[in-house]
Order: sequence, then structure tokens, then C-alpha cells
Amino acid sequence: MTAPEAPAPRAVGPAAPPWPVVLVHGTRTSHSQWDLQTPSLRAAGHPVITPDLPGHGTDRGAPFTLEAAEAVIEDAVQAAHAATGLPVHLVGSSLGGMLAIHSAARLSTPPRPVLGSVIACGAAVQPTPGAARLYARLMTAGDLLPSMHSGTAAFPFTWLLGPVGARAYLRGGRADRDVVAPAFAAVASLDLRSELARIPVPVTFLHGRGDQLRLHERSFAAAAPHGRLELLSYGNHMVNLVRPERFTADLLRVLARAETTSPGPVTAPARHGR
Repeated sequence: MTAPEAPAPRAVGPAAPPWPVVLVHGTRTSHSQWDLQTPSLRAAGHPVITPDLPGHGTDRGAPFTLEAAEAVIEDAVQAAHAATGLPVHLVGSSLGGMLAIHSAARLSTPPRPVLGSVIACGAAVQPTPGAARLYARLMTAGDLLPSMHSGTAAFPFTWLLGPVGARAYLRGGRADRDVVAPAFAAVASLDLRSELARIPVPVTFLHGRGDQLRLHERSFAAAAPHGRLELLSYGNHMVNLVRPERFTADLLRVLARAETTSPGPVTAPARHGR
């Protein structure tokens, strides 16, 4: 089977603005997971929206359902597009990355696609219902440790993410453990490879080398018509928090590349890559 032909570079405009970015967080954190990327993205000219998934952050306590998650992500993408008239980069981490793939497939249907690219971080695994239940149990069991309840100085988070990363991860609040099982059940109900096949814009899997959720990264990248795998030489599953400066530079590079190669219809010319 031959690889899909790479999209041809698009016409560029010298004064075209950067495209907006929607950043979707992972399980039990909130919009604050992206605290360490948002300032640099905005400084580079990207409008940024960081929604909270149901049951997380400002919506903590609400039940998590796939339908509610779809609405949060897709409303954010539509709002970003409506505000700028530009294609939207949809970026997701972990649970947020899997849901971003799902919503990107839904948003790629006629009559008016609005996406410019998709970037999934730590989201290249097709969970089975059984694996999703096991992972949910492991995650919620961690709450039995007393140290998990010491605010932004909680030892497990500072050890895994560093003090700065832990503050960002926890600043917006930590979702109740009751959200984990329905969230994982939702993504286990999806066929992510089939949904990737429906996305006509560049899809990049941007993973830290130590990420545990990159099991199916090659088949996921191959499933997307314009899929690409970028395995970073640093970082773990929360790469944007443990190595924020390096990750932000790589994210900006991937966004810039998409703006010059995206094959999807847009309402403004793409600009030269950085």
C-alpha cells in the first residue's frame, strides 16, 4: 500500500495572521494544563481558547458524557473560526487528544469545514472497554494516598511534573474521580482509526519519548490521510508540563508547518512557516 501523497504547499500571503488554536486538556486536570504554552502562543499571534471538558475545571461536578464533550470542543472550534474567519488548530492532550480526533472527524463533514490541523499529544492508543476500566481503576486508586490531597505541592505531582508543571496541572482544580470511568468508557466506544481516516487536514502525533499512551502511534499516523508522527527526544505523557519550553517551541513549529501545507479549504491565505 503506497503512502498518501503529501499535500502541495499552499499560496502564502505576507500579512496573513496566525490561525487560532483550541487546546483541550487531559483527564482530571483543566484548562490550566496549558498555562505554560498559552503566553507563547499568544505572543506569536495565535488567538487561543482553552475550554474545560465536562466534569473538569469550571464545569467540575457536572457529569461527563461523550455528547457534552463533543459540544465543548466543537463549540470552541466554531467560536474560534467565527471570531477570526481562519482555520483552527485543534490540539489535545491524552483524553483531550482522543476527543479532539473524534471531534475533528465530526467537524470535517460538509458543507463548511473549519479545521486547519489536528495535533494529538499522548493520544495514540485505541482503548478497549476492559483496558479503559482497568486504567480508570488505577487512576482513581491513587486518590487513596494522603499526599494526593496537599494542593499544588502534592508530592506525586511535583515528582512527576516538577513544581512549575504541578502548579499548572492543579491550578484549575482536579476533577472528582467519578469522572474517570465515564470519560475512559467514552473514548473506548470510539473507533479512532476510522475517525482519523475522515480528517482531511494535517494530523500530527506529537509525543514525548517516555509517553505510555503511544502504543498505536504508527498505525494512527498511517490512518490519517495527512498523518505524521513526531517522536520528541524528551518528556513523558505530560510532556507539555515537564519540558514546557522545548515542547512549546516544537508545538509552534508544527502549527507553522500546518499553516503552509493544510489541504483543507480556508478563508484566508496561509503564511510562511517560521
